[in-house]
Amino acid sequence: MGRRGGELEAFAAFLGGLLATGVLALAMAGAGALAGIHAGPRLTKVVIAVLTAAWVVITLTIYLRLTARGRTRSGSRS
Repeated sequence: MGRRGGELEAFAAFLGGLLATGVLALAMAGAGALAGIHAGPRLTKVVIAVLTAAWVVITLTIYLRLTARGRTRSGSRS
């Protein structure tokens, strides 16, 4: 009973990306609070851009690792 499509891997990658981005956001907020930096409109846009880029990269990386792992496991069961 093989499963195709990678829906489970995509969902796990989505959640993993959200979790990692949330941790990154908390770390950035903590570092900003310790440094005494007050967020203006320009800094807010930069932080949103960085977090969005990080989320995309992290989610894609997790998804590719999960799908590669699934291919090697299914290939070795023959």
